[in-house]
Amino acid sequence: MQYLKSLEKLGLNQKEQEVYFALLQLEKASANDVARKSKVKRPTTYDILYRLQSEGFIVEITENNKRYFVANAPEKLTQVLDEKKRELERDLPFLTSIYNTKAKKPKVAYFEGLDGIIQLYEDTLISCQKGDEILAYVSNDTVKYLDEYTIDYVRRRVEKGIKMRGFYQDTPRVREYLEHNSEHLRTSNIIKEEEFPLKNEINIYADKLIILTYAPEPFGVMIESKEISDTQRTIFELAWNGTELLQKLRK
Repeated sequence: MQYLKSLEKLGLNQKEQEVYFALLQLEKASANDVARKSKVKRPTTYDILYRLQSEGFIVEITENNKRYFVANAPEKLTQVLDEKKRELERDLPFLTSIYNTKAKKPKVAYFEGLDGIIQLYEDTLISCQKGDEILAYVSNDTVKYLDEYTIDYVRRRVEKGIKMRGFYQDTPRVREYLEHNSEHLRTSNIIKEEEFPLKNEINIYADKLIILTYAPEPFGVMIESKEISDTQRTIFELAWNGTELLQKLRK
């Protein structure tokens, strides 16, 4: 029933919902009356009534030396939520301090389709600040599948002052794209596709790593972990220094 679902969202279990709903119908009732109406055992009903009272759902009154319970008007339930929210806000700094002292588990998320890949690119702009650097292994598919979006993405990245350093495969189209390295805050290392084929794109930034694949079906994976991103940065620097050395030896 819809009203029970609403009560469940307020944190009431099934028996608490039944007791509260019974009291709504009775207006004012003893614990015995509530037990009969809700069909919940009397000892359990007593416990529930006092829990509901402590949570602000009902109040207890005394008339002629007898105790009765009255449900608060349903409109007042929003006040119960507001109070819970205020309690959470008071406790949040303490809870956050405990959370931050523990090692965080890596977070992994999967994104489907070109729209999913675009979401991941957008995250690089959200997560990075002016002066930050994105390290990347870029396949030819990026320009091929997201040509117009790439132009807009680069413009916004430059506006934010986020730098880019990456490996790019040697094709005429890519060389044309990289002619604007300076104005695009980009440093590139061109590699031969036959020697170092890249079947997907990898971006390393902030405490994150994203892996993007366009074919046969586009999808992306995000891993959020400082330890993993730091290790991938080290591997990137090894590759960067190694290719520069290789290029010098070939001259």
